[in-house]
Amino acid sequence: MNRDGISQGLALIPSGVFVVAAEDNGQRAAMLASFVQQSGFDPPSVTVAVNSDRPLLAAIKNSRRFAISTMSAESKDSLKRFWQGVPEGTDPFDGLLTETHETGIPILKDAVAFLECELDETLDAGDHVVCIGRVINGGRILENEPMVRIRKDGFEY
Repeated sequence: MNRDGISQGLALIPSGVFVVAAEDNGQRAAMLASFVQQSGFDPPSVTVAVNSDRPLLAAIKNSRRFAISTMSAESKDSLKRFWQGVPEGTDPFDGLLTETHETGIPILKDAVAFLECELDETLDAGDHVVCIGRVINGGRILENEPMVRIRKDGFEY
């Protein structure tokens, strides 16, 4: 395997910066995500790849719902919390400005857009699980441009 070449090729796949959240029996879980992609038009659907050891994955599987906040470079204040990781058992949105819509899952108010999804299926993908969600609600929040990221290494975040 040409690990260096593969790493360079994977790293140059641009990705957005998102906060993906779910709520299971009143317990909120969220994480910073870059593996988010639209995957269908009719019905509108997205995929989110979640590392298999993240508490968020259990919350998505149990509640069968998740929400995505699409972040911008101007969202850095709220992103700081998610860059560092949120300790399990704490509310990841405590002290942040949020709003809720159809699912009741918090959406960050400094996001540029949001999507709310119902889980259709999960697929094992090595160290991640791909969650396929049918989009049931969404909208634009701010007029900023979404953050796009290019990684230095295709094998690490």
